[in-house]
Amino acid sequence: MPDESEKQKIYAMADQFIDVANKLAAEPGQDLALVGAAIRYAAARFNAHEAALQTEDLAAEQMEVLSWFTDQYQKMLIDNIDQHIEMQKQRKAGSQH
Repeated sequence: MPDESEKQKIYAMADQFIDVANKLAAEPGQDLALVGAAIRYAAARFNAHEAALQTEDLAAEQMEVLSWFTDQYQKMLIDNIDQHIEMQKQRKAGSQH
């Protein structure tokens, strides 16, 4: 688990990727789902490269690698969905006043 300093670096780098995705999504006629698919594909491609550099036998470790990355993504996605759920609740509560 990354320490607080590493987490801040991760968040800052992630924000840079999100900025690019937001710029792409803001282009006229752009499909948000297409931008989402592109960023997921980029993450998968980079993660496969990362995994290949960290093992001598990627074929033998493929299922372990898939499990680890899938688990990491799921945890991150849950955290972010939970944040959006909370924001939606706050907006709804604010609009009812």
